[in-house]
Amino acid sequence: MSLGRNDALTVAAIALLAMCLVTFDHEALGHGGMCLALGGHIRILTSSVFRCDLHSVWIDPAGPFGNLLMGTLALALVGVVPLRSAGIRLFLILVAAFSFFWEAGYVIEAMRTRHGDLYSAGQDILGEPSTGWRIGGTLAGLSLYLFTARWASRSLSDLWPRAAAARGVARTAWAAASIGAALAALAYTGEVLGDLRDAILEIGASSWPLLIIPRSNRSTAEALPSAFIVRNWTVVCTSALVYAIFVATLGRGLRF
Repeated sequence: MSLGRNDALTVAAIALLAMCLVTFDHEALGHGGMCLALGGHIRILTSSVFRCDLHSVWIDPAGPFGNLLMGTLALALVGVVPLRSAGIRLFLILVAAFSFFWEAGYVIEAMRTRHGDLYSAGQDILGEPSTGWRIGGTLAGLSLYLFTARWASRSLSDLWPRAAAARGVARTAWAAASIGAALAALAYTGEVLGDLRDAILEIGASSWPLLIIPRSNRSTAEALPSAFIVRNWTVVCTSALVYAIFVATLGRGLRF
C-alpha cells in the first residue's frame, strides 16, 4: 500500500481523531445533548449505544442530524484550507466522509430493517412508514452515499494527483479508524457483541468506499501539486491521548 511521501503513522493518527470526533458528535453531542436539553437524564452512553430516560421525537434523529451538520461544516472548510496544510485538509475530508457515509448507510439499513434512529423518528412523526416512505428514504441515503464517494475521491485527488498515493492514504485512514472503533467497543463493560457490531457498521462497513477511491488520476491539465503529510509527533501524541480518553469513556460506556 503506497502512501508516496506521506507518513503512515501521522495519517493513522489523523484518522483516529476524525473517528473519535464523529462518534462523539453522534452519540454524546447529538443524542446526549438533546436528551439533556429536553430535561432528560442519560442512562447509557457508549461509542454506539445511547439510552435516555425520556422519550421524545427529537432524541432519535438528533444523532444523525448532528453528524450531517458536522459533515457539512467540514466539507465547507475543506475548500478554505490551503493545499499545503495537507494534514488539516485530510482531517476535514475524513470527518465529512465518516459522517456522511455513516448516516447514508444508516438510513438505507433503517429503511430495510425497519429499525434505527431515523426509522424510529419516522414512526413517531408519521406513524408506521409506508412502502413509499421507505423507498424515498432509501433513495435519499443512496444519493448521499454516492455524493460522498465522489466528493471524497475528488478531494483526495486534489491533495494527491497520483491515485496510488491517494488510495494509500485513504486505505490507511480507513484501517486506523475502523480498528480504532472496534477496539474501543471491545472495552465496553456491558453486552460487547452488539456494541462491537454497531461500531464496525457505523465506521468500518459504512465507509468502505475509502478502500477503492480515487479510482484514477485526473488529466495532467487538472492535476494539482502534490501535498505531503510528514511525521508530526504532536499530532500522533494528541491522537493517542484523545483515543485513550475515548476508550476510557465512550468505549467502556458511561452509566448515570
